[in-house]
Amino acid sequence: MSIKFLKMSGAGNDFIMIDNRDGIYSNHFNKEEITSLCRRGLSVGADGLIEIRKDPGLAFAMKYYNSDGSSAEMCGNGARCICRYALELGIVKPGVEFSFSSDAGRHLGMVTGNNEARIWITDPVLHFLRKDIGIESGVQVGFADTGVPHAVVFTNDLEDGSFETFASLIRSHGEFGPDGVNVNWVKVQEDGSMIMRTFERGVEGETLACGTGAVASALIASERFDSVALPVRITVRSGLDLTVGRDSTGWWLQGEARVIYRAETAS
Repeated sequence: MSIKFLKMSGAGNDFIMIDNRDGIYSNHFNKEEITSLCRRGLSVGADGLIEIRKDPGLAFAMKYYNSDGSSAEMCGNGARCICRYALELGIVKPGVEFSFSSDAGRHLGMVTGNNEARIWITDPVLHFLRKDIGIESGVQVGFADTGVPHAVVFTNDLEDGSFETFASLIRSHGEFGPDGVNVNWVKVQEDGSMIMRTFERGVEGETLACGTGAVASALIASERFDSVALPVRITVRSGLDLTVGRDSTGWWLQGEARVIYRAETAS
């Protein structure tokens, strides 16, 4: 059975988007098939696969799978993409807030432009601002959960090799439990903006962007550095910008959510 899908980019995170509101594709969402579809060079290739489902009382439900076939509670850039996808499907209207669900809980979303969307995430949990977890002298780690857990390390040089050396070690460090953690390396600029690199579990490597990581980095940076004020601009590895802020509704994430192409898998 062939599957109709969209390929989308959320500031550099790329996703396979599938409309499964009628449940016809449910038998395809197993680890083997998801891994196969997400494998670069031999198939569609993506950081993850996202299905849009029905959710009684809400606009829709989001189910997210990492490229290794494992499921994750939430993906910030994926959530922004599914908001834009919902507009494509006629489920939501531009500039109008709506509610949707993920395995992390209930969220608000809004399509803010033709290729842009904003989500309000579930209330983040700050575990600690900085801690020496025994990785390397001088490497102190912050820890926050923004729907998925994130470790954050601040540095003056994103290209000194420390990310390549230590990010994978932190990802599976015992401090963060058996499931591990996503890892962000962050440089705070003089103007208070930030540059971020991310090692994502489930992908097991660096990705071009990470939405929940951007929120975790903004949360910890705003607590640690006087120069960082919300909303804050965060440049991710793709060279594109995400914006993280906080209002009366909660923490929000905004940036690109763009359709790359529409296609159908071979039968």
